[in-house]
Amino acid sequence: MTCLFATATSSRAACLASVVLSTAFVVTSANAGGTSGSLALIEGSYATGVSDDGSVVVLNDVVQYWYWTAASGHVPIGGIAPGFQGAGGSGGISNDGSRIGFTTINPKTSKTEGAIYEIATGETTRIGNLGFSCDIGATSAWGISGDGTRVVGLGQQAQCSAIGYVWDESTGFTTLPTAFFYEPNRANGCNMDGTTVVGWQSDYVGSWRGCIWRNGVQTVLTGPNNLKLGEANACSGDGQWVVGLGLLSEQPAWRWNQTSGYAPLPLSPIPGYRAYATDVSDDGSRVAMFFRAGPPATSGEGYIWIDGTLHELEEYARSQGVDVPNDVRMSLPLAMSSDGYTVVGTGRTAFGNRIFVLNLPRPASKCPTDIDGDGETGASDLSLLLAAWGTSGAGDVDGDGDVGAADLSLLLAAWGACP
Repeated sequence: MTCLFATATSSRAACLASVVLSTAFVVTSANAGGTSGSLALIEGSYATGVSDDGSVVVLNDVVQYWYWTAASGHVPIGGIAPGFQGAGGSGGISNDGSRIGFTTINPKTSKTEGAIYEIATGETTRIGNLGFSCDIGATSAWGISGDGTRVVGLGQQAQCSAIGYVWDESTGFTTLPTAFFYEPNRANGCNMDGTTVVGWQSDYVGSWRGCIWRNGVQTVLTGPNNLKLGEANACSGDGQWVVGLGLLSEQPAWRWNQTSGYAPLPLSPIPGYRAYATDVSDDGSRVAMFFRAGPPATSGEGYIWIDGTLHELEEYARSQGVDVPNDVRMSLPLAMSSDGYTVVGTGRTAFGNRIFVLNLPRPASKCPTDIDGDGETGASDLSLLLAAWGTSGAGDVDGDGDVGAADLSLLLAAWGACP
């Protein structure tokens, strides 16, 4: 994969077109009554987003973005990878796996812009900019709403003044207010419909403070005795749960709730390692974490926190029946599905770093037609099923790998409240 380090645009495009990335390793395990668990190790640098059912993963190498499914393998979508030529951003994906938020280059300006990629059509829609740029950057995408209609991230104003934004496909850009005048902020992610945004706000001494914006109103998050918290990385689909890291390296990562407020997550079980929380399940019961002393990115250890108990990722996967090779360390979990049963990131293997896609066995659903998880089968579930027609995504009620007439029939038969 030497072409991943090509720098000239033309040679890079030609080289990438000739490369077919492939899954290096896949194992599965049985789970009677529910879904099977599996572990896939694939080529790439970082996996940063995954669909609700764990079937579609967004990732980047050192040059551009891709998506991956077990059926299609790696599919290039273009854009410009974080760090390449000074670009910023992070790839995200809608809950149903149909839309990807990422950063690309506007060929007319040669500046970065956030964008949405439609998997069904292969079309990319750039979201534009705020009228300014700083070096290569104009806007960069750091997250996408669960419904795929909004992109959040960082934009540039005059004189390289950075500011967070929410972009809506109907109304365009809304910049995020700042609690510290003239200090930058950034949106790292958002909830299902983009009404709750999480990220960081620089204060007057340059510390990145964790904060949320609900319907455009900013709250700088704090703990007991006005404890300052570090940046917020992710939130649940309803915006009630938020996770982030401590402001100082010796402080714990944290979980925050709209009602109960701050709660510390476990400190590192490895002395000298800092705690990071990267994603949270919709019910707040599962948090993807890693602990690391410093670079390189995969030098730490990956964990999952479940209902108050911290588990090393490899050992927990094995306890759930997934055959994880002894030489694999899932050291950098960066995202999880909204139910917390699929975790993706980058790990260490005997063959070097590989992206991992860990699907933990899911318990059998008592109401598989409740696609949106609101406790009933209704119009919104029907809409999600029809939107995924002909795919293997949300709406595959019968689990045959294709959303079609059989799934529609099951959904209509189950209309109403879940038993």
